[in-house]
Amino acid sequence: MARETSTDSKLGLILATYLVGLLIGGLYVGMVSPARTVVQADFGIDDTVGIWMINIYTLFYAALIPIIGKIADRRGRKRVFTICVGIFCVGAVICGLSKSFGGFGLLLVGRVLQAAGAGGMLPVANAEIGASFPEEKRGMALGMAAAVAGVSNVLGAVAGSAVVGAFGIENWPALFYLCVPFCIAIIVVAATLLPDSEVDESHGRMDIAGSILFALFVLLLLLGLKNIDFASFGASATQPSVLAPLLAAIAAVVAFRTVEQRAEDPVFHLEYFHSRPIVVTMTVSFFIGCFVISLVLVPELAEYAMGDPIGSGGYYVLAIGLTSFITTPVGGKLIDKLGPKPVLITGLAISTAGLAYLALIAVTAPSFATFVIGLAIVGAGMGMSMGAPTNYMILENTDKAESSSAIATITLIRQIGTSIAPAIYVGLITSTPGLAGYQHMLFCVALFNVAALITMLFYQPKR
Repeated sequence: MARETSTDSKLGLILATYLVGLLIGGLYVGMVSPARTVVQADFGIDDTVGIWMINIYTLFYAALIPIIGKIADRRGRKRVFTICVGIFCVGAVICGLSKSFGGFGLLLVGRVLQAAGAGGMLPVANAEIGASFPEEKRGMALGMAAAVAGVSNVLGAVAGSAVVGAFGIENWPALFYLCVPFCIAIIVVAATLLPDSEVDESHGRMDIAGSILFALFVLLLLLGLKNIDFASFGASATQPSVLAPLLAAIAAVVAFRTVEQRAEDPVFHLEYFHSRPIVVTMTVSFFIGCFVISLVLVPELAEYAMGDPIGSGGYYVLAIGLTSFITTPVGGKLIDKLGPKPVLITGLAISTAGLAYLALIAVTAPSFATFVIGLAIVGAGMGMSMGAPTNYMILENTDKAESSSAIATITLIRQIGTSIAPAIYVGLITSTPGLAGYQHMLFCVALFNVAALITMLFYQPKR
């Protein structure tokens, strides 16, 4: 009994430490958005330049995730997680200091460092949680991790607005300095109390060339896709700002494939594409990324439909956050009993029903009650589908020694979905006037969910 209590305490410490890291990394995905216009005014730049404080973060975050995941498998997850928290903290301090000296260029440097840190914190934390917990408790633990990561992503903008409101818009560096004491606490606890993960010493040389080519491929791919205007797809797809990076991305991926075939320890396992359950997992992760990113448009939709003041729509997101925070650990517990397939299918079905309710009822007869009910249903389904099931699926189909890079792979695929989908949604909104554009957007999100649900029907684990 004493040994079981000791084991539970150790697992609790591991979970708590990584959850705090996930919370901080998740909040800073959206926390900067409410202060963007203020930061632009301080630096005297316009929207086309200022948006890069967000774009550069998402680009480098996606590009570095698989590389850091691979390093974690080679050097130990505890060590890499601790270093990533430190890098994130340094990046935050640099962002804050940019107001006093260095200007917008220094802010971008800080955002790249934050992206690098967060790009390691998320997959490494999920991999360590999945590897540390026994199979009968793994789903619950991954569910709690998904709840923290997902809710913090959704509530990041709300937290950012609250911080700016508390400290004043002229003190926007407080947004970045606020995470410093928490990062320091995580580093101290992780370095002194967390156990070291097992490291497979049989790996060959690190695939440096492949890592560089893969990061370059992801950066160029996402850069090209971000420049596509889906409202006028034909015209925008032939523009140099789209064609040049996409053609360069094709060249990078061809060179990457050649390098990977000769690498002793590839940064990306091409054999994943020969495994049906892994391909299904990656496909579903892409569609889930398309689904989750749609929630950033909820405040805009609510303000437009309800006639509320600009900036107040963020509070509607609380309906999603609260229900998803409840259903995510419940879904994780069900995964331990039933497996990920029925839980994920159920979550996708619930969220699709919520999206249909929003499109058919809340948008046509807008009221506080109809919006909250619809968003609560979407949140309940999102909580069961957004992270824990796919993380569980990839872990049960890959070797334990590759858990960080495996989690990083589907995180990257999900991130590609979150990068592509917003342009599609904005195109639908702007191509049709009034609330009809938002209705079309909601139907599109529902179709992505249905595509994920149908894909899940073909899932059968390898072992």
